[in-house]
Amino acid sequence: MIRRNGAQSWRNVHITEETAVEDLIDIDNSSASGVITPGFDFLRQAASELDTIVQQAEQQGKRVRALGSGWALTDIAVTDGWLINTKLLNGCFELSDNFFAATYPQSKRPYVVVAQCGISIGELNIYLETMRTPARALKTSGIGAGQTIAGAISGNTHGSAINFGATPDYVVGIQLVTGTGRSVWIERQSYSVLNDDFVNALGAVAIRNDDIFNSAVVSFGAFGVIAAVALETDPIYQLDFAPVNDISHDDLKNKLNNFDFSSPQGLYHYEFIFDPYSASQKAMEAVATKVKFEAGHSAPNPVWVVRLSNGLAPGDQAAKAFFALPIPPSEKTAFQFEQYRQKCILGNVRATPGQVFTATVTYLEGYMESALGVSISDAAKMIEISTDVIQQMGLPVMSQVRVVHPSAALLSFTYLGPKTAIFEFGLANDSSVAQFEANLTAALAAEGVGYTFHWSKNSGITPERLSTMYGQERITRWLTSRKAVFENDAGLMKVFENEHLVKAGLA
Repeated sequence: MIRRNGAQSWRNVHITEETAVEDLIDIDNSSASGVITPGFDFLRQAASELDTIVQQAEQQGKRVRALGSGWALTDIAVTDGWLINTKLLNGCFELSDNFFAATYPQSKRPYVVVAQCGISIGELNIYLETMRTPARALKTSGIGAGQTIAGAISGNTHGSAINFGATPDYVVGIQLVTGTGRSVWIERQSYSVLNDDFVNALGAVAIRNDDIFNSAVVSFGAFGVIAAVALETDPIYQLDFAPVNDISHDDLKNKLNNFDFSSPQGLYHYEFIFDPYSASQKAMEAVATKVKFEAGHSAPNPVWVVRLSNGLAPGDQAAKAFFALPIPPSEKTAFQFEQYRQKCILGNVRATPGQVFTATVTYLEGYMESALGVSISDAAKMIEISTDVIQQMGLPVMSQVRVVHPSAALLSFTYLGPKTAIFEFGLANDSSVAQFEANLTAALAAEGVGYTFHWSKNSGITPERLSTMYGQERITRWLTSRKAVFENDAGLMKVFENEHLVKAGLA
């Protein structure tokens, strides 16, 4: 069912973006009749209604974005046109054996599900881990569970697995709505999972092409509305986090320069947090191994922020007030470092991914994050360079870093090998963010360090910077794939543009 709520002001969950939209449109599964089968009827009906909205937008010259949880910190999911709220398209469905490609291994089939775009990571974890047999788990997750699955993959949430990849890498099929009257189902030609019987039951048209898949999976809404995705999951497992370890900056840099990815056995997660002002030069490490599920372990308490009807939450102004305090940046940073130790970093716990990666905490007004990826080969140098920039600017900021396996997506910011180290910097949400990014990237360029920007956390992605990050060959393949999905229909492509894409040179 489609409900139009009219023109209004909209802001994201972290209160870093606010805009006026011409229409906020709710869509849910209530129109589905169950005539075919409940799963396929939901998927077909949602695609049909989304397609109707897109066609109307093209006819009226409006731009459209699909809204998930509003989790992105930047304007990547923002539009001045119609915003489609997909949160109630949150079904998750099993697949009959006859819908799999003949070449797809029988042993993997019980671990594939089809999830609608609006299901949150938290909802998906509950479904996979507790509601079906066999119990399953996502291959990787970020620390937060509030994002929708479509938002998490299309914005390239980096996840937490050192030997797997980012969230887009467990996607094996994408249902896209483009306004042509029929949705498309996209898979890799080299890794076929679902067959033509499935595509026909979906009422879709199949595209099996590696480049198009690797472009569409991280496409920020530019390829159409992601209506559903097929996901490969793992048998249920637990993560065994060792006690948090303090490590000197020198020892940390030596470890990064000589990282042994095979030790310890079953290494899953590697994270470190450093304070660039620390007189003791100590960082924190969080390390987890992937182990078999074993009942009887206590999970950590989830972190929640409950918002009031006006959209505010207790402590919304705390970050803004904290950054305004007349105390040295080193003291503010030290305070954040210890708060992270007490409330955020995982240690001495064994639990499933759905039990440890539960945060729905918002950054609250006044707080922002900038995040950049570098090769782990440059991670030690990145510590030194970012420390110099932070100290020179006098910013109260620490950095949290995760190491992940490179992603196959063409414009994934986690594509750098042999592993990508993602440096996240917590900053006051003011003009210093853009200046920090400019100073840091200039310093990285001067030292010959390649980098990428987190699509959902960084401003200022220009065509020149895009080319520096990815090279023109990758960008051209992505643009070519986009034209192929829309069959060169410039009018439909324009529906899915926004200022973020225009500024980056991807529109």
